Amino acid sequence: MKSILIVDDETKLLKIFQTSLSKKNYHILTAANGQEARRKVSEFEEINIVFLDLKLPDCSGLDLLEEFVSLYPSKIFVMMTAYGNIENAVLAMKAGAFDYIVKPVKLQEIIVVIERAIEWLKIKEENQILKEKLEKAEQSGELLGTSKAMKQIHLLINRVAATDANVLLEGESGTGKSLIAETLHKLSDRSHSPFIPVNCASIPEQLLESELFGHEKGAFTGAVSARKGKFEAANGGTIFLDEIGEITPSFQAKLLQVTQSKTFIPVGSDSIKQVDVRIVVATNRDLKKMVEEGQFREDLFYRLNIVDIYVPSLRERKDDIPLLVEKFLDRHRKKYGRNFLASSEIMRILMSYHWPGNVRELENAIERAVVLCQGEHLSLDDFQREIRETNIEPSVFGNMKEQNKTLPEQMEDIEKQLILKALDEALGQQSVAAKKLGISRQSLLYKMNKFFPHE
Repeated sequence: MKSILIVDDETKLLKIFQTSLSKKNYHILTAANGQEARRKVSEFEEINIVFLDLKLPDCSGLDLLEEFVSLYPSKIFVMMTAYGNIENAVLAMKAGAFDYIVKPVKLQEIIVVIERAIEWLKIKEENQILKEKLEKAEQSGELLGTSKAMKQIHLLINRVAATDANVLLEGESGTGKSLIAETLHKLSDRSHSPFIPVNCASIPEQLLESELFGHEKGAFTGAVSARKGKFEAANGGTIFLDEIGEITPSFQAKLLQVTQSKTFIPVGSDSIKQVDVRIVVATNRDLKKMVEEGQFREDLFYRLNIVDIYVPSLRERKDDIPLLVEKFLDRHRKKYGRNFLASSEIMRILMSYHWPGNVRELENAIERAVVLCQGEHLSLDDFQREIRETNIEPSVFGNMKEQNKTLPEQMEDIEKQLILKALDEALGQQSVAAKKLGISRQSLLYKMNKFFPHE
């Protein structure tokens, strides 16, 4: 049962709402002035929603709102105002009010606001749970993910990390293979030594040998001084070779030596260098198939593939999306100092999308949404077109044909769906939902009363 405090100096109004709302299974408290409101909010911690009248005998409802918002950030506040004080209602929204109601207040209207506020409280609670999970995962050094697939990867990483075995990471681009490679290093006995990542696909073949093995002065045009390679820089630690499937057959032969004996010869040198380094490689290609087709050396493949870890795509582990979204949002909260939140409807859409770019695409989508977000609540309009189109549900239109309804009935069903969608995206704020629909707030209230009457 949700507890609600209604603050208003009209005692008759308070009695009516207390009687009517109690029948709806809400626990109702009332206060006739600011002093009484302060006392009850302080004494009754279980109060979830507070309705504040703009004009109170001993103080301004707006001043009281500003005081309460800072003291009780977990509660939801709704301002009640007369028609002539719309500007103050806008100020209340800016001060942190969830919504405002224009007097004379109708019972149906206040019930709708309460239900939306409860939904928003649920979202806040879900976000708090996600925050706790995120903190626990980061404190334990775990990779983000609670899905069955990621739990199996966690177990495998913990078993392999303490060894010196070479590891092959396979999976689509953007799945987080580099993060897994770094986690392997951090959990190993080599964590005090360097972790050196190299993207093999981004370095031209003629420079890759020098980049990995180093070169002597004068070894080639432009080699004005001797330079250490990445393998030498990673001595004692881990070298991570990303996009290993892109290296040419000729360079594969040169790489074979260092995987076998941990020795190499710098470009332009005759001396052999020895290193103590763990090799982790990653690819988004099917190396086994490349071996069968003669595009990748079989002996090198088996040297690199002592332990193989398949990293599933995001669409194979959609249960991890809420936790990943929370991580990315938390990063932007700290950066911008704003409490960005995603509603359950937004989360549903994100979990419905197929994510061809995997975790990297999700991270970029959240960053875009945060940049375009006008407040703190992410809107579907803040996301790119491909994600917005995911929200088009065929059932809204396609199933109409099977229901044998008249055109007016079908149009009414569509209108209901659009109103519910707008309210969900606006997190119950009727003025925002009305703006999205291109109608007045009063028109929206009329349609809500018409389509969704309470028993």
